[in-house]
Amino acid sequence: MRHVRRGGVQVRSSVRCVLFCVIALLSMLGEGMALFALTLESADQLGSWGVTALFLIDLVPPILAAPAIGRWVDGAALFRVWILNLCVHIGIFAVMAIFANILLSFALMSVASVCAVINGAVVFKIIPRIRGGFSLARASSFLVVATSLAGIIAPAIASIAFARAGIGAVLWCATAGFLGLAMAAVVLSRSLAARGHEVQAGSEPAPNARITGGGAALVRHPRLRILLLPVAAIVLFTAAEGVAGVFYLREITDSDTGYAVLLGAWSVGAVLGSLLGGNRCFGARSSLPILLGGGLVGAAILIEGLWANAVGLAMVFLAGGLGNGLHNTGVRTVPSTSMCRKAAMALPGPSCGCSSTSWLPWAT
Repeated sequence: MRHVRRGGVQVRSSVRCVLFCVIALLSMLGEGMALFALTLESADQLGSWGVTALFLIDLVPPILAAPAIGRWVDGAALFRVWILNLCVHIGIFAVMAIFANILLSFALMSVASVCAVINGAVVFKIIPRIRGGFSLARASSFLVVATSLAGIIAPAIASIAFARAGIGAVLWCATAGFLGLAMAAVVLSRSLAARGHEVQAGSEPAPNARITGGGAALVRHPRLRILLLPVAAIVLFTAAEGVAGVFYLREITDSDTGYAVLLGAWSVGAVLGSLLGGNRCFGARSSLPILLGGGLVGAAILIEGLWANAVGLAMVFLAGGLGNGLHNTGVRTVPSTSMCRKAAMALPGPSCGCSSTSWLPWAT
């Protein structure tokens, strides 16, 4: 009887975990569609400076807000924060669709970019609570996989909708999607609250498994501190490529849909890289994914500038995305893994079971 009950608990836990993962993926998909459509609109209306401003908006506010977000998420009720975050997205995209003003959209996207950090941090911390047995590397791998899958699907859908109906249609689709996601998240949270003892069993993180500790671990650890410069360089140059690529790749493919396909190839590679980076033996125990992944990203960007061939670049982007997935999984995992090892030395038992998110919750 006890075995049957335990099996039923595991099945319900698995079902809830699948539902949670679907909601998380779709929330990233909705935001990706809106961002891609706004990128095309910025390129058409404002030219290069508009695209540059949009990329800075998507990059700088999350970096500045990340420490405060970490402290907030560490002490907050996770599902309440997640549902509130989904509701904020609804308001942002609805206002953007109603007023259709590019500068107002920029201001609102700066808020949405911070909300995306909150979404990633909360998702990272909830996964092990819903389904026990998720390691730090597997949770990190899931988050990068979900982001990459959104990167495959969102540009394709957004480019078609943008070409046929304009940016307003994309924004309304994102608004409706987030409304449905918020309702689904409420149902899921109530289900979890009704069976709280089942959710928490064997999946509670260690006391010092906190988001806010990752940055300190990186700066104080002499080996990890060396990674700061290459990580910063990778983020800087991939952001620069993102700005230039809007014009360069659209010119090579001669269509927004072709541009979306190339971005999809990068995201397919990122899925493969994140799965490889989530492997315990390879991705969770060394800085190799960060350095190897960064090298592949740099090589892909270099070849992109030297070889203006759409078909060839699809293969190059596949390799670059592979490196991107490795790099992002490593960035999320390595500092926190170091924290776990230190905690394990101070706690009884063979391991600490850390399930916190990384020092860079904005890495995607």
